[in-house]
Amino acid sequence: MSRRTDHQRRNKNRASLHFNDEGGSWYALDNAAIIMPAVSSGSATYLFRISATLDAPVNLRALEAALERVARRFPYFVVQLGKGFFWHYLETARKPLRVEADGRSPCQDFDMHRKGTILMRVRARRSTIACEFSHIITDGTGGMRFLKNLLAEYFRILEPALPGLDPTALAVDPDFYDLDEPPQADEMEDSYNLHYPEGFPFPPKEAGAWHIDGIFLPEGEYRTITASIPLEACLGAARHHGVSLTEFLAAVYFEALQELWLGTRPRPRRSHLAVEIPVNMRAFLPSRTSRNFSLMVHPAIDMRLGRRELPELISTVHHQARNETTERNLKRHIARNVLGGRAAYVRLLPLGLKSFLMRSFYEYFGMGRISGELSNLGPVRMPEAIAGRIAHFDLVIAPLRAIRSGAALLSWAGELRITFSSLIAERELERRFFVRLQSLGLPVKVECNFEE
Repeated sequence: MSRRTDHQRRNKNRASLHFNDEGGSWYALDNAAIIMPAVSSGSATYLFRISATLDAPVNLRALEAALERVARRFPYFVVQLGKGFFWHYLETARKPLRVEADGRSPCQDFDMHRKGTILMRVRARRSTIACEFSHIITDGTGGMRFLKNLLAEYFRILEPALPGLDPTALAVDPDFYDLDEPPQADEMEDSYNLHYPEGFPFPPKEAGAWHIDGIFLPEGEYRTITASIPLEACLGAARHHGVSLTEFLAAVYFEALQELWLGTRPRPRRSHLAVEIPVNMRAFLPSRTSRNFSLMVHPAIDMRLGRRELPELISTVHHQARNETTERNLKRHIARNVLGGRAAYVRLLPLGLKSFLMRSFYEYFGMGRISGELSNLGPVRMPEAIAGRIAHFDLVIAPLRAIRSGAALLSWAGELRITFSSLIAERELERRFFVRLQSLGLPVKVECNFEE
């Protein structure tokens, strides 16, 4: 057997996360998930949220029936956290997944370590169906797959005569699964381990980043401010500068951070500003997994070089992001992340000590290296038969105490939805961001989950 073939065999073996023993089905955590039980807290729940607002109030009976079917097709999501001597693991939940009443604050009142806690939940209020997922089990792509299948099944149950919702018609979109088929092995694989590039060097070390300051909201509160903007207007602004929509909005985000940094007194000790941008690795490497398969790139500026105007920020973000999002450079991140979990001295450490080291690593190399986050889930597509029944989708990133505020976006039916979510009372970051977009001629309509 050649060295390359042996390496591929080891990768494939390590990518398998589904196991059965005398206790039933259980799952290993993927490479992105293993650190999360160690760093979660009462407010930093590591839940993210994807929701759909319909054109009519939610029929709870139809939603419960749809959830029962879809949950059986995604058994690797309907799990709870187990604790072994060396690692956490995921075991099949002992209770069924039920629809819950939605509240004012998303992604809160959740403790992954509480016995029996299912690592996702489905919530409903008025005309909104929301799915909140722990990042232990999936990323935005996997979460959207679940919601899309849930919506299709919901409308099929609600109106059986609707055309275009049978498995054959839905099969044109790989995000839709045949709910009568069992889950496939590659849906629940660890694609990081599958694509581990043996011998690749690690990415360069990054500087410690400045974080915005503010007064934390009471525990259990997570404020969101959402803006809707015509998609074509935003795309036109990005095209004007020859960049992608994500790069354009990241530059506006940088400008808001820059002005906050310049207005801070005394002058902050740290001058490094970095924005984390998640990258869907399925666009670069073959993968059908519904588990995590995202990496982060961190465009950055050094404020010791002085204030930058927006065109320069756009150019900086564009070139840094394009350089980082090549297959070779992204594989360097996979090499660093996967090798840590494979090292014998790490695997043999007891879980308590391992968790302590992972918390330190995450604070220093993870949250310590970014000032904010901008996550773009991209355009959402649904079957024509039900597309007109969905007013809009929204995405809320997981709450992170270090960066305090972050933004997420997606597009639907010609509209861009940008949601800032925050654990602090101050709204200056969001205000500067949206006011800047308005100054560029973009019509911005804003709504908030808290009363003014």
